[in-house]
Amino acid sequence: LCRNYEEVYNTVGWPDPSQCAELSIEFGFNEDSEVLDMGCGTGLVAQYLKDKSGLGSIKVVGIDASEGMIKKATEKNIYSDIHRRMLCNPDEFKRQEDLLNRFDFVTASGLLAEGHATPDVFDEMLAALKVGGYAIFTSRVEYLEPLKYQEGMDVRANEGKWELVKKVTYEKYSNAKDLPIGRFKPVMSEVFVFRKL
Repeated sequence: LCRNYEEVYNTVGWPDPSQCAELSIEFGFNEDSEVLDMGCGTGLVAQYLKDKSGLGSIKVVGIDASEGMIKKATEKNIYSDIHRRMLCNPDEFKRQEDLLNRFDFVTASGLLAEGHATPDVFDEMLAALKVGGYAIFTSRVEYLEPLKYQEGMDVRANEGKWELVKKVTYEKYSNAKDLPIGRFKPVMSEVFVFRKL
C-alpha cells in the first residue's frame, strides 16, 4: 500500500489532508508555526501545507507507526523530524518531553478510523499543543459514535481542556462511485478544529 498509497487515494477523492492544511492556514499557520502531524502517512498534510501556504520551508514534525510510510514521507524533504511510534498511549507520549506544550497546530488526517486510533489520541494532541494551539483532525461521520470519538471530544470540552471553533462536513471518496475500486465508496466525513484552553 505504501508504494501507491497517494495514487489510490487521490484517484478516489480523499480531501482529508487538504482539509487539514487549509484549516491550519485559515487559523493562522505561518513561517513561525510548528506543526505536529499525527499519523503522517506519506506526508500529504505537510505537502499541502507547504504548497498552499507558499512558504519556502515549514516546521513540521511527523509521527507514524509504519516504517514504509515514514520512508515515503522522508523522501518529500519537508519534515524537520519524523518519529516512528504508536499513538493512543498518553502516559508514554508524555515521556517524550520534546513534544510537549510545543506545537501551534496538531493535524491528524485519516488517523481517526477503525483499527487506527482510540479517543486517547485526543489527550496526546492536547499534551503536544501550546495553550491556544489548534487540533485539526478528520473522521468519517459513521465512526463518531461507535468508536466514541464524539464522546471523547465532548468529555474534553466539558472538562475545559479545549473548545470546538469550527467543523466542516464533506464527502470523501466522491470519485469512487465511478471507479471499479472495491473497498471505497462515497462517505460523509467531518473535519474538526479545536483550540486548546
